[in-house]
Amino acid sequence: MHTDTQPFEIMSLFSDDGERKYLNTKERKRFYKSRKVIKDISERSFVELLFWTGCRISEALQLNIMRVNVEDCFVVFKTLKQHGKREGKRFRIVHLPRKFMRKLNRIHAVLEMQLDEHANKFRNLWSFGRQKGWKLVKAVMDKAKIFGVRATPKGLRHTYGVNAIYRGAPLLSLQIWMGHQSLKTTSIYLKVIGMEDRAYAKRTWKV
Repeated sequence: MHTDTQPFEIMSLFSDDGERKYLNTKERKRFYKSRKVIKDISERSFVELLFWTGCRISEALQLNIMRVNVEDCFVVFKTLKQHGKREGKRFRIVHLPRKFMRKLNRIHAVLEMQLDEHANKFRNLWSFGRQKGWKLVKAVMDKAKIFGVRATPKGLRHTYGVNAIYRGAPLLSLQIWMGHQSLKTTSIYLKVIGMEDRAYAKRTWKV
């Protein structure tokens, strides 16, 4: 299993058979449109959080009420792969679209819970486990007709990284957003191909 702390040379966006591990632009759009196959709006919001943040399933499941900032539209994840770091450095901010943040607040009553002095403000947003989270992502992938090694939560995480680079996000910012300990790990997302790579190439054809 690959981890964020493994040497850069063995990290790859492709399987040993050369299969792409991330969703391309069209597949990404299909995935987002297919999310409504999940009828429960709370469960759907879990998949949408993975889509918008590229976080790990375990990080999403540990997200509690107090680490959701509705007004400034960001969440604070506890980065689970950075072992040996001081506790304060294991947390990271990831920004979210305002429309989604409003939905998250409406579904989970975030502000209401934060303002209630008797509420359990450290309650996690979702109470199910990793296996259920994995199945939710797979259900959307199946609906979107996306199969293979990329039709997984890790594939969705890789998709977030590739899309961020494609949209011009600074590499250092992406390192923070994804919770990578090494910038070399984040650098794998510079190796985009297909429609993404062609878009970069087209910029070099201007005379």
